[in-house]
Amino acid sequence: MPLLSLCLACTVAAWAAPSQRAVEIMQEVEKRGLADSQSYNGAIEVVEPNGKLTKRSWQLWREGNDGASKLLLRFDTPPDMRGVGVLILNAPNASAEQWLYTPSIQRERHLAVQDRSRRFMGTDLTHEDIEERPVEDYDYDLIGEESFASQPVYKIKAVCKNRNRTQYSQRILYVRKDMLAITFIELYVDGKLRKTLLRDDWQQIQGIWTPLLLEMKDVTRGSMTRIRASNVKYNVKFAPEWFTVGNLRKIP
Repeated sequence: MPLLSLCLACTVAAWAAPSQRAVEIMQEVEKRGLADSQSYNGAIEVVEPNGKLTKRSWQLWREGNDGASKLLLRFDTPPDMRGVGVLILNAPNASAEQWLYTPSIQRERHLAVQDRSRRFMGTDLTHEDIEERPVEDYDYDLIGEESFASQPVYKIKAVCKNRNRTQYSQRILYVRKDMLAITFIELYVDGKLRKTLLRDDWQQIQGIWTPLLLEMKDVTRGSMTRIRASNVKYNVKFAPEWFTVGNLRKIP
């Protein structure tokens, strides 16, 4: 369940029991969001609890689906972060492999599992938040239907089957009925709300509903990170060596 993926949609079978309905919803979420690959430019704003605003930008490339995807993320600005990058190799039924490259020391570091819950480069995202897991990694339950931001939504609870692979005790997903897409996520740690993710400014790009605004709030810290996506493309062709540690070291 990738938080940075830009496309999520779903349908629902009205006759099924709540847990089965939720599973069917999430299977359609995955199915309708399938694309061989994607890329986008992200303009990032981090608002600290004291109101201080910092700006960054990155490029993100992704290839593959179903929890077996590869992701490369590289910062463009500010100058002291240019070339800092992360390579993530997701695998079904296993923890993702992550490498962090820092140009100033010209070295990459393989991230340990315990590092996944740490903040990612001063944002409100953690390293886990930019990983991906397939639908089958979670148990689901349809817990209600209500209105969110003046739109009717389905509410689905998602709990990771392997608790050792996540910092979150559960996620609550809000699925808009009109657009059939996930528009809001609540993330809980030890049963307490820790963060929220808003997906907004939706546009259809190459036939896929795509949120061009991602807004992550850390309700404990009182901070917020906004990512505005531009130049979004799906089904991009990449060179075979693109998603490798060797390419991670290259500064554009």
